[in-house]
Amino acid sequence: MASTSARFRAVRGRPGTLLLALLMVLGLGSAHPGPAAADPADPPGTYQNPVMDNVADAFSDPSIIRGKDGYWYAYATQTSMRRENQGGPWESQHFMPITRSSDLVNWTYVGDVFGPDNHPEWRDFATTYYWAPDIRYINGEYYLYYSVAGGDKNTIALATSDHPAGPWKDIGHPVLPYGTTVNQIDPAVFVDSDGQKYLYYGSFRDGGIQAVRLNEEGTAPVGDPVQVVGARRGEAAYVVKRDGWYYLFYSGLGCCARDEGAYPVFVGRAKDPMGPFKDAEGVGLADLHVGGTIVNAPNGNTWVATGHSANVVDKSGQDWILTNGFDRHESDPNWGGRPTMMDRLDWIDGWPTVRAGAWTSEERQTAPTSTWDAGSTFDAGLGGFDTSGHDSWTTGSDPDSGRYARNRSRAAVPRLLLPRRAPDGDVRIEADVRLRDGKGRVGLVLASAGRFNHTVAWLDSTGTLSVEVTRDRKVVRKRTARLHANADLRTWHSLTAEIRGGAAQVHVSSAMLDMPLAELTVEVPKDWRRGGVASTRGAGEVDNVGVTRLYTPVTVKQPDPVVGARLPEYDEDFDDDQLDGWTWFGPVDGKVVDGQYVWPTQDADFSGKGTMASALLRDAPTGTYTVETKLHFPITDAPDGRSQAGLIAFQSPEDSIHLAPTRTGPSRQAFLWIGRDRDSWPEMQLGPSADTMWLRLRHTVDPATGEHRFQSATSRDGKHYIWGGVWHLPAGSDPRIGLVSLAGEGVTARFDYVRFSS
Repeated sequence: MASTSARFRAVRGRPGTLLLALLMVLGLGSAHPGPAAADPADPPGTYQNPVMDNVADAFSDPSIIRGKDGYWYAYATQTSMRRENQGGPWESQHFMPITRSSDLVNWTYVGDVFGPDNHPEWRDFATTYYWAPDIRYINGEYYLYYSVAGGDKNTIALATSDHPAGPWKDIGHPVLPYGTTVNQIDPAVFVDSDGQKYLYYGSFRDGGIQAVRLNEEGTAPVGDPVQVVGARRGEAAYVVKRDGWYYLFYSGLGCCARDEGAYPVFVGRAKDPMGPFKDAEGVGLADLHVGGTIVNAPNGNTWVATGHSANVVDKSGQDWILTNGFDRHESDPNWGGRPTMMDRLDWIDGWPTVRAGAWTSEERQTAPTSTWDAGSTFDAGLGGFDTSGHDSWTTGSDPDSGRYARNRSRAAVPRLLLPRRAPDGDVRIEADVRLRDGKGRVGLVLASAGRFNHTVAWLDSTGTLSVEVTRDRKVVRKRTARLHANADLRTWHSLTAEIRGGAAQVHVSSAMLDMPLAELTVEVPKDWRRGGVASTRGAGEVDNVGVTRLYTPVTVKQPDPVVGARLPEYDEDFDDDQLDGWTWFGPVDGKVVDGQYVWPTQDADFSGKGTMASALLRDAPTGTYTVETKLHFPITDAPDGRSQAGLIAFQSPEDSIHLAPTRTGPSRQAFLWIGRDRDSWPEMQLGPSADTMWLRLRHTVDPATGEHRFQSATSRDGKHYIWGGVWHLPAGSDPRIGLVSLAGEGVTARFDYVRFSS
């Protein structure tokens, strides 16, 4: 057992002693942990990135679930967690650490998934890494898919547990066979409403991200995989279903480089879980010109490489996104730890974006809603609920959920359990429910007006979700939807309802991970009492019952940068070959032909490893400005040499960035090239490319530091621009602006103009 860090907030144990550790944490058999330790740096109702800093300096590739005990559990890639433990002996590593929180802000360490005495026996423990866990809850059991890595034998594996903190047991074999051309890491599993399981996996190799169906047990593939994200363009898939669409999140290049890391999060959507997924522009994620709508990207603040995302919902219904990233101001060059970030995830016009397009936060933020306005986990019994006339309700307990409420009455008449002081109007109502003997009905009370007037979303023993409006004991309206045949309602399922403007959207799922097994939309009386649960024939058991004021959605995206008035004194239309005001870094190359600057790509770059590339440069305006060029660059037929051409901001070969499309393998895409050589790793991916493109760089100066910041934008029509991430050049000399055509022979770039605006 490794030594305990002084800053750990809970028992730190290896999985061989995990059960004992859990009993200590949970309090002699109580299934509900004590309160998470508060971080004094986080005033009530707020938080500041990174989260989990009270327990870990590094918590990479996060995955998250709300357990049936009412607490959120997060899982991470194998790590030392604390920088003082980096480089220590193998056994001091945390082999997929687990943390727990009651509020998504303050976290407690509770153990590791694996260790020397508990690990997959089919791999050598001392040479194996455990990456990128993906947590799910399926028919009463927790499934943890994860990457097994080491040498060239990367694959996906599965461990299961009856409790989110473990102990975990590997199933004894990999889920995917060895030997494919795809880098088999970063799993994500999605369970559709018909019960079919899908596995998404892959990374920056030729295969890209692939999707494959799994067998009923979720332990092996069925059929052939399908490529869903283009080759060499993404990893870290995550899939949710909303409003009939399947959304595939993935992260672009640059996961693991603080000084050059971008790792933007993209998304596409489809009507089928196997795709094809397309972005908001209608471009496919697996097209030759790879698509992807930006969800999150570097915005110029402290945090970079904020990718590998997972989603979670708070008690008001607001979505949040977890990523990992680097502090770009970190002074220790040897510290490679990636902490976890959390930010609000907004859905605007059918597409997700972090903080309405402001992306990862640095300043203090409003924390997620972590308490119900009315409700209970039933640790303290039935307090807070109105049991008058419904005294059939009592409590029970089990190891997974802890204490819960149960209905003892065998009557067919519904027995309601209603909170005493629930809010009215627009609310979110939720509960975990199950049918003890697989008989009768258990439900979520959406609205009620006395014992004989109520609207209830029922789950029954036939596997049906139904919403019934009852007035004076008579059902006056009913809607139904079927769950798949293998849904075991004797295990916990989550029932949720969001009521807005009198319309209730009802979901049933295994856990609240945007994987609905059935859903209905119904009208409910606006003046009836909100919230509660119900049961018939003594069958219903309920837990984590709560009613909370519904979140207010953000519906307007942050505006794009405003491009001001033209600055014609800086413009160049290439109407002659004089190029007044322009100078060369390196040898003169290219020439003016028929109103264009024509420049074959050079077999050179700025790395200093070979021939130094040229750049055609001019002084730029001071302060805030935007530079634009129109580029013809036929990368569709280009050789796979990473040839590229576009705009450059240049202080020196070491301190320069350029915006250019390129081809890597079969994929084409536009990048903000942060590195100095021709390799697209780990540069910042942008919008989809085309053989004719419009490119923009927007320059601003940080008033506090003097740092030069450039935000990139691309367009395929010269009208609609997709604004991507921000990168920076050091304070001091003002960057010159210009053109490049480099990184491999074989393509000719043609520039129509260079124009500046305020």
